[in-house]
Amino acid sequence: MRWLKNTLQRPLVVAQLFNIPIKVDATWLPMALLHTWLVAQFWFARGLGNAFPLWVYLFHGLIATALLFVSILVHELAHALVARMEGLQTYDIQLHIFGGWARLVGEPRHALSELRIAVAGPASSFLLAVIFWLCLLAVNLFAGQRDLAAWMTINTFLYLAVANLTLAIFNLLPGLPLDGGRALRAWLWHRRKDVLSATKTAKQFGVAIAYMLISYGLFLFISGAWRGTLWRDTLAAAWLLAVGVYLMNAAENDYRFRLQQQTQAPSNAPTPAEGTAGAVMRTPVVSVEPHITISEFIDRTLAQHRQTNFPVASGGRLHGILALERLRAIPKEQWERLAIRDVMSPIDETHFVTVRASLAHVAHQLEHNEFHWLAVIDAEGQLVGSVTKEDLRAAA
Repeated sequence: MRWLKNTLQRPLVVAQLFNIPIKVDATWLPMALLHTWLVAQFWFARGLGNAFPLWVYLFHGLIATALLFVSILVHELAHALVARMEGLQTYDIQLHIFGGWARLVGEPRHALSELRIAVAGPASSFLLAVIFWLCLLAVNLFAGQRDLAAWMTINTFLYLAVANLTLAIFNLLPGLPLDGGRALRAWLWHRRKDVLSATKTAKQFGVAIAYMLISYGLFLFISGAWRGTLWRDTLAAAWLLAVGVYLMNAAENDYRFRLQQQTQAPSNAPTPAEGTAGAVMRTPVVSVEPHITISEFIDRTLAQHRQTNFPVASGGRLHGILALERLRAIPKEQWERLAIRDVMSPIDETHFVTVRASLAHVAHQLEHNEFHWLAVIDAEGQLVGSVTKEDLRAAA
């Protein structure tokens, strides 16, 4: 049962796009199944008057769910790729019960960078809505006889156009953690020159939006009981309540994170605080460029630095981890052809700590990653050192 416990506790890596791990949370699968059934019942079956067997609607509901999954992934990839253009790397993209989340290494350095990253997601969703609408028009124009396939294809494209448009508009609501909240924070940050004050205001807007969703959910529940549509309205009410609570917690967490960052901002002292990762880390850190070949790595780096793990970084930004154990499994004839990016392990939140992380947190991270090695990054996401269990023991 251990594998099941680990699967439920940690997201499953399902792909890697643009060197970004794509992970699916355990909560996503039941939501995908529920979404398939709801679309089949309330979009296809009701829209077409139950003219076809249920399995037909379920099949097309599954297709719509898969394409919506891709749409959400594109939305998050847009955030990640624009962040990369702004000098920020991405830990991973996680898809979960409430949608998705591109987790960035560090924070934008200025308000305009924050704004660009924020609007990239909704812009991609608007673009997808237009694309699906054009696909609908093309099928409607060129389909001859309106058979089952034509009707289902048109309704699938219509659903995806509406879903992406809704996703874009909802995400533009001006409150954290939504993209509109990040855009609001960027605007306030630019005007006030104070990111913490801007975050607090955007958080307050986010909490207000969350309360409105929760209130509407309660209204649906009460009105459903009054009108005799309790079963149908309870589902919508429960979803609104869950989304509202999620948004409220996420908004509060975003503000607490910013507050903690400001509280722990580096002082003018030249040495790191005692009892932190910065006090025990190894410097300078020996890193590897992701574009070089395995042969070049062995000749240039490994010949001079004998260590079991190497951070893969470019311009000070952490991309992954190269483990020598993994290299041993690669045939020598492939060393000239394969680049380091092809064989490195993608990073996740267990593979690094910040300079200000406590030693207790460092010990916890070392215990819960497969390399028993950690990269150390500063507040801007720059690689500045590394920590091993030996370093902790030496500092004790």
